[in-house]
Amino acid sequence: MGMTAEEKRRVIEMLDKLERSKLEKVLASLSAFGDWLRSSAYSIYCKVKDALSNLWKSICNFFS
Repeated sequence: MGMTAEEKRRVIEMLDKLERSKLEKVLASLSAFGDWLRSSAYSIYCKVKDALSNLWKSICNFFS
């Protein structure tokens, strides 16, 4: 099951609120991003854990 538009917006907003240094650490690796998402928005993490790599790449492109 994919993410809803609202869930995507929520993840982007949560990341956007992070200090730049923390954001860089979260996006530094797939593992770091997965750990952050699991602890910050577990219900979303559960929905996307099998496609986490695709989400991470998309998010990294958004914030680059």
